[in-house]
Amino acid sequence: MVQWKSGGAALAALVFATAALAQETPPAARHFYAGGGVGQGHWRPGCPSSAAPCDDKNPSVKAFAGYQLNRYFSGEVAFTNYGKTSGTNASVTGRGWEASAIAAWPVWSEVSVFGRLGVYRGVVKGGGQFANHNESNYGATYGLGVQADFTPNIAGRLEWQVFPGLGGSTIMDNDLNVLMLSALWRFR
Repeated sequence: MVQWKSGGAALAALVFATAALAQETPPAARHFYAGGGVGQGHWRPGCPSSAAPCDDKNPSVKAFAGYQLNRYFSGEVAFTNYGKTSGTNASVTGRGWEASAIAAWPVWSEVSVFGRLGVYRGVVKGGGQFANHNESNYGATYGLGVQADFTPNIAGRLEWQVFPGLGGSTIMDNDLNVLMLSALWRFR
């Protein structure tokens, strides 16, 4: 009988917590958003050949769209141009699609920190000694960031995101770290 009462109490707490969350997030707070960003990609281990000089840091560009379920959770899809890494006689460029879940935590009234966890499909293309070599693969992506809401419709983000394991059998695996500054627009 004691287990039944504690189980019933846990179920009642869950029901009331869900109702409280639903009241906290009126349908008007749920919305679609879109945005874009620019940043710097850093490829590791980097250059496709061991010969110096090596350029493993290049601009990266991103376009994204998402749906904010409530103040804490969002779902997002994005296309990212990863940039390029190049050595003396070889180069690798990349791009990819991703789908992520974002969990945010407000730290001040208009500023929140967030974490990202998702999956990506990356495509890398070789040049120089890797000419005519293309690789595509899937993997996990994750990141951390800060978002500031400037108005109810406009926000800015500073985010670090990782795309591990880009590459494959003919082009060496790379981990890509991207530091990006983005802006987003909420459709209300």
